[in-house]
Amino acid sequence: MLDWVSQLPPAAIYIVLALLAAVENVVPPVPSDAAVALGAFLSHRGVTTPTAVFAVTWMANLSGAAAVYFAARQFGQRLFATSVGRRLLAPRSLAVIEREYLRFGTVGIFLSRFLPGVRAVVPPFAGLVRLGSVRTLLPMAIASAIWYGGITFFGALIGSEWARINQILSGVNRTLGLISAGTIVAVVGWRWIVLRRRRRERVWHATRDALEPAAPSFLAGTDIAEGSARQAAAMLVLELAYADPVLTPADRDVIASHLGGKWGFGARRAPSAPPSEEVRRSRFAAYALRLGERVGRRERLELVERMWTVAFSDGAMGAHEDRLMTLAAELLGVNPVEVADARKRAAGRRGE
Repeated sequence: MLDWVSQLPPAAIYIVLALLAAVENVVPPVPSDAAVALGAFLSHRGVTTPTAVFAVTWMANLSGAAAVYFAARQFGQRLFATSVGRRLLAPRSLAVIEREYLRFGTVGIFLSRFLPGVRAVVPPFAGLVRLGSVRTLLPMAIASAIWYGGITFFGALIGSEWARINQILSGVNRTLGLISAGTIVAVVGWRWIVLRRRRRERVWHATRDALEPAAPSFLAGTDIAEGSARQAAAMLVLELAYADPVLTPADRDVIASHLGGKWGFGARRAPSAPPSEEVRRSRFAAYALRLGERVGRRERLELVERMWTVAFSDGAMGAHEDRLMTLAAELLGVNPVEVADARKRAAGRRGE
């Protein structure tokens, strides 16, 4: 195979190397690393030069990543604003991705570009959440330069045995693959722990979800964002019903059926039994204290209005309105007068 490849024109070899390095950003299994090492190895036969191999593959890889990034930035938001896009990735999931990208930013992008299988997802999601081009492309350029520069240097230095090069390179990729797999396992384990905590403190996490942005910034102010925010508020009302020992199981079933049918929750597993009223009051008091330290009063009252709008504005659950709004007041640390005013404002906006 080496003899056949070495007989190709240098231009053809560089074109193939460039295509493989670029396409890796779209199809991760493409063996671009092995191809770069082979290109560097061929410098010992006078077919290529290490400098040209590095320059071609690095520029092609960065160009491919930039193309994916800008395509996602230009068209990705339109896609996920459609009904098909929302089914592929819900607005709340996009908001979480945006928050994580903004949290880890440049360092996260830089490190992710060294992980096989993971590096390909960095450019599209960075473009989707509209991370700045310099903040995205600069760490990708540096990481790609280090990666392809190392492979080129490694291939040119050893150069005498292709089998040895390929074996060592496979070992490096295997190690990085194990690191990537370990990272994925760690993330899955962390998510499992988080889900367990969410099950133990369902009301608290439902409250946080309802107070945090329900959609990414590029959907802010749209009907999609508003719909996602209302769904989160409806979920909080449902969790209040599940946590209330005063309501009967039949009451909770009625509330769950109404909200689930209206907001598309589907079948949801309710807690086995709510805590005692004394425990519930203690928990809600602690939650209210934490919320008061983290969230402004205006935002909490806006949530009260939204909860009333999504659960009670149609009059279908009037019998449970007072009880659940009282629970909301305790949870959010606002007084009954403020809740009554919020309900009036919400009703006024609906023309009632």
